[in-house]
Amino acid sequence: MTFTSPKTLLRRLGLRARKAWGQHFLLYPHQAQRIVAALALSGKETVVEIGPGLGALTVFLAQEAGKVVALERDPALARFLETELFPQNPRVQILCQDALALDLAACSREAGGPLAVAGNLPYQITSPLLFKLAEEKAAVSRAVLMMQQEVGVRLSAAPGTKDYGILSVLIQYHFSLERLFSLGPANFYPPPQVDSVVLRLAPREPVPPARDEALLTRVVKAAFAHRRKTLNNTLVNRASAFGLSPETMRAIFQTLAIDPGRRGETLAVAQFVALSNAIREAGLLK
Repeated sequence: MTFTSPKTLLRRLGLRARKAWGQHFLLYPHQAQRIVAALALSGKETVVEIGPGLGALTVFLAQEAGKVVALERDPALARFLETELFPQNPRVQILCQDALALDLAACSREAGGPLAVAGNLPYQITSPLLFKLAEEKAAVSRAVLMMQQEVGVRLSAAPGTKDYGILSVLIQYHFSLERLFSLGPANFYPPPQVDSVVLRLAPREPVPPARDEALLTRVVKAAFAHRRKTLNNTLVNRASAFGLSPETMRAIFQTLAIDPGRRGETLAVAQFVALSNAIREAGLLK
């Protein structure tokens, strides 16, 4: 398949990149090949591609996967992909819809196994998409995702650093992370104002596991609701939000040897898990 530059292709189609949708198209095929190679596809798996755009990744995914389900919210680009780039291709399904609306579990059942996920994530929906993958990780075997460098830094941030937050804790709980490579603005049209990074995420069995993952999410979000406030303010004094008294919550912190005078950003993932498990247990014992 002959490569046509995004700028030339958009001009021919009478389209422009939509800044509001975070559209930045890969310029170089070899970079797309690197991303696809990182998925290590078997040739039989179904790949969900988020935001195929002009098909830079899709072209190579279609050669390596059993099936590609490409989610493109831009109707004009979806029409181009379906009618011009992959006309009547049984291995490529173009869906004109928001990736956040896809039922990954249903897609996995239809595929007959866990899904591989790939894509260049628009900044505006990167966090919601990552949380969605975490919530539906049973349907996912692995993901290779490109995102803004600052988000990648937040994902792998350590406790006690300024980048450590809700996203860090919950993604590290659900996935093992591997930073693959970075791409500068010159690799895209139009060039973004920031660098991008490509990460590989693999679902993992957390040790120790949270007995109630929804509760874990609530605890983490509460702890970071006001970053400058201590856990005494965000959790102990607001224990009623978890159906407990401040005295019971204070006793939990004492049992776990966690000083409630600390801030949420100082707790490791395992400590958040222990805290949520203890809160759950105390609630059951009431």
